[in-house]
Amino acid sequence: MVFRHISEDIKRQALWLLENGYITREVAYLLGVSSKSIRRWQNNFDIHGSVVAPANPLQGRPSDVTTELREDLISLTRESPELFLDEIQDWIAVAHEAAISRSHLWQILDDCAITYKKLRREASERDEALREQWKAAYQQHYTASQILFIDETSKDDRTIYRHYGRSVLGERATIAANFVRGERWSMVAALGVEGYSAVRVVPGSVDGDEFFDFIVVDVLPTMNPFPGDRSILVMDNCAIHKSNALREVVEG
Repeated sequence: MVFRHISEDIKRQALWLLENGYITREVAYLLGVSSKSIRRWQNNFDIHGSVVAPANPLQGRPSDVTTELREDLISLTRESPELFLDEIQDWIAVAHEAAISRSHLWQILDDCAITYKKLRREASERDEALREQWKAAYQQHYTASQILFIDETSKDDRTIYRHYGRSVLGERATIAANFVRGERWSMVAALGVEGYSAVRVVPGSVDGDEFFDFIVVDVLPTMNPFPGDRSILVMDNCAIHKSNALREVVEG
């Protein structure tokens, strides 16, 4: 028999006819339904008070996503958060021999509380073991008042805009923005526990010569011999910081 939808009104009418003296076979003939369906509607009404049974929360296709797959997905996104959906699909096909659609994968990721975020970049040269060793040595041998941190930053006409916004569902979040870099300004500063001890702002970028001059002219005069306050310079691995001449001047 071909399945066809039977409205709730017809089901209630069938029970009304039964209550008014018609037998099941007659009701089935009059309404063009099967006797089995009528008995099922009557059973639903007797048990649930309605010709339609309540939805079964356990009904549906069992999930083909194992706990192992979910745990592996979490590990995968921690190791390689930049993967596209099709790359994750390929990985699942190879590692778990399972074919999962993109929409299903979205649902699995959502169930695992894995969300799509803007990537935060870290230097590939970063070594966590060496960082922990440095922090342990710092805490054991140095005090905060001895440290001066050096770093640079810059801005142009494109850096003032935020990268995320909100809009009504189905509409783009759009702002007017400059696509031309425009005039660029850079700042380099020395920061300690008492605040900034030296700051320099220059047009364009801070190059090696500018950085060397900043350290010699602006920073070193504010420092003291080790182990006094402001006696240690800490900077990142930017190329302009790696100067033998600068190291000789600072340590000399």
